[in-house]
Amino acid sequence: MLARMVLPKEVLDHFIIVKIEYVDTKTYDEPEMHIHFDENMNVELLSDSHFESKGFIAPVEVTDFPIRDHKVVLVLRRRRWVDTRTGKSFVLPLKVTADGTRNSKEFAAFLKETYGEIPSDLPYA
Repeated sequence: MLARMVLPKEVLDHFIIVKIEYVDTKTYDEPEMHIHFDENMNVELLSDSHFESKGFIAPVEVTDFPIRDHKVVLVLRRRRWVDTRTGKSFVLPLKVTADGTRNSKEFAAFLKETYGEIPSDLPYA
């Protein structure tokens, strides 16, 4: 329930939390909080014999709202699927970030509303 209140809904709808760690980056006084997620198995693709899950693609880091003065980075691992008929691999479409950013949609909207644009030199950006 706490995760539902703090983390983006579309992340929790499509991913599971696998690890939370604190990373000392020496950039801020407090360490960053990295929350690692793996994409859930897609039930429709899993039940279709023409598609196979072939692990994960390289993780993507998305900045979200700070929690208790800790920068929060969501580390998302997306599943790679293969169509056995064509041999082509793909990932399912999922939009978690705001266009042109590595910020969650909600965090980017907050920054834009507060500062008028999204400069890269803001705290936690």
